Amino acid sequence: MPERIINMGEGVPSHQAKNDFMRRAWHVFYLRPRNERIASRLISNHGYEVFCPEVQKIKRWKNRQRKKVSLPLFPNYLFVYTYPHELFAIRNFSQVVNFVSFAGKPSIISEKEIHGIRLMLNVGVAITVETQFSSGEHVRIVSGPLTGHEGILIKRRNKSRFGIRLKAINHAVFIDIGQSDLEKL
Repeated sequence: MPERIINMGEGVPSHQAKNDFMRRAWHVFYLRPRNERIASRLISNHGYEVFCPEVQKIKRWKNRQRKKVSLPLFPNYLFVYTYPHELFAIRNFSQVVNFVSFAGKPSIISEKEIHGIRLMLNVGVAITVETQFSSGEHVRIVSGPLTGHEGILIKRRNKSRFGIRLKAINHAVFIDIGQSDLEKL
């Protein structure tokens, strides 16, 4: 008996829908508060590739003592490189609330966006994450470690800031950059 392929998308050939379903991608998971490290460790111990970006911040305690701590760049979010059919298995971890979805489909972050965030973390410049931002010009970086990455440009306090927008979780990652390193698209 021939294999029956179910059309999973409207207007998409059934073999394409099957290929998309079998392709690994970076999926976004929403976690319980302050469980990023535990969830990251547990999920990676089960053989999944996990990305939980962290930034160093100086925290000041009530006794005026200052200490450098690692905080998640995206609190309560974890990126896992996996197949779509494994989402429910990952969701069963006690630290995971659910996978992020949009219009009934699991949200996916592109390889290029993940790579861009990793490069931003390695540059050594302060990184900020914003959920409220104004739309700016679309630009491409022409020099430096982020060469070739495209994103949005926002000007704040006489500084140019380059951002990569993660539509799946409505966040944008920004880094200060000189205008000489940019070109308009």
